[in-house]
Amino acid sequence: MQRYMQLIASLLCLLSSWTGKLLVVPMDGSHWTGVKAVAEEMGRRGHTVIVVIPEISMRLGPGKHYITKTFPVNYELDLLNEILTEHVRVVTSPGQSLLKSMTSTAAIFIKIFNMMVSTSESLFKNQELIGFLREQNFDAVLTDPALPMGAILAYNLSVPAVYMLRGMPCGIDAAATACPDPPSYIPRFHTQNSDRMTFSQRVLNFFVSILEPLICKFVYWPYEEVTFNFLQRDVSLTEILKTGAIWLMRYDFNLEFPKPLMPNMQLIGGINCEIGNPLTKVSITFILTT
Repeated sequence: MQRYMQLIASLLCLLSSWTGKLLVVPMDGSHWTGVKAVAEEMGRRGHTVIVVIPEISMRLGPGKHYITKTFPVNYELDLLNEILTEHVRVVTSPGQSLLKSMTSTAAIFIKIFNMMVSTSESLFKNQELIGFLREQNFDAVLTDPALPMGAILAYNLSVPAVYMLRGMPCGIDAAATACPDPPSYIPRFHTQNSDRMTFSQRVLNFFVSILEPLICKFVYWPYEEVTFNFLQRDVSLTEILKTGAIWLMRYDFNLEFPKPLMPNMQLIGGINCEIGNPLTKVSITFILTT
């Protein structure tokens, strides 16, 4: 018995000292906040973390505990700023009808996805960088599937993908995970419904759920050619996303309406916040005296 305990203790020591290789393919903007925190922490714990980013971006950049690999793209920073400005205008426009809101959002999404397609093409055609990544024998890929580039790369490398996301357009995440998504109870994007809907709201929610696959097909169709050229086989985006090992959802049910989850979906609400600085002594004293 003592020998078995010694063996188990030895195995635990080996596992605790194991370090792996993590490939991170992040999405620009606020999506980067939580992903960067994870990349930094994994690197700080001794794992080899390689982050692949385009040379032109709004927030992506190097860090203290991970290695950065960049690749050139065929657009400038001005295009990013223009798209961001238009996106903010669409999101903050008050008093829009459901149809106007959906069409405006679809239009800006098309621009964003066209830019993401261009980014993906630039990476996949960079044979030197792709060859380098293949040689690394990564243990996992951390990515936001809203930018399918990371999911496609993980599929090509035959490496388990860990997705960190807030959600995906058109409910494609629910389709990929085979997660129940009944329109009678789960409010659709842009409807502004709650989880307690009237009959008319449920009818509207149902019709929006019918339109979602068509909108998704229209928005994501440019990726079909990019995926085929890189993988040299006809694979849909949903099929690629189905191979995701873990889905880390950046929300929780304190601020989100309850809905079904699959076993490989974990709620990590709050991770997308900036890492706070310690309070000063003056701040602590003020808090304690008020």
